[in-house]
Amino acid sequence: MAATKSAASAAKRKAAKKVSRKSPEYTTLRKSCAPGAIAIILAGRFRGRRAVILKQLPHNGPLVVSGPMKYNGVPIRRIDSRYVIATSTTVDISSVDTASITAEVFQRPKAEKPTKSEGDFMGDKQKAKAEKAAKKTSKAGKKTLVSDARAQLQKKIDAALIAAIKKDAQGKEKAGYLRSVFTVKPGDAPHRWNW
Repeated sequence: MAATKSAASAAKRKAAKKVSRKSPEYTTLRKSCAPGAIAIILAGRFRGRRAVILKQLPHNGPLVVSGPMKYNGVPIRRIDSRYVIATSTTVDISSVDTASITAEVFQRPKAEKPTKSEGDFMGDKQKAKAEKAAKKTSKAGKKTLVSDARAQLQKKIDAALIAAIKKDAQGKEKAGYLRSVFTVKPGDAPHRWNW
């Protein structure tokens, strides 16, 4: 009887220490995903590439990583921590100014709403269909370009990151490490590796 009471009181104490998910202190970020750690991207266009973790966006947001682009083509981008393996290799990024990287940097410009023409409204269906098809094909041919502000930010962050890597005692090795692509070959045992 006494053992169950003590177990119940211990469970209550543990429950009282939990942090509310709505509080700003709450975060699900792993300790290994600290700023400056080199991570392996597991999914998406840059899967298999290594990148430096710059920061986590506020309100329990995604990680912000960068290649640097000169080394492996990975631009500044957001990525969820689920799609990253953080390695024990780190770069001192205290000289890199990450304050200018905010959620607004990654927002896409709002698309303009198409205005309905008189033909759409009055019922000229054949003409309206032809106009819609022409708009779709013209949209498919357009490439989305990176804004000038984002390109300037990329250059600034890359320059600071490359300088930080070169300052490191193992700078050449880390540059080569960032350039290499992660692969698992037959016979490899990733569960035994030290990340």
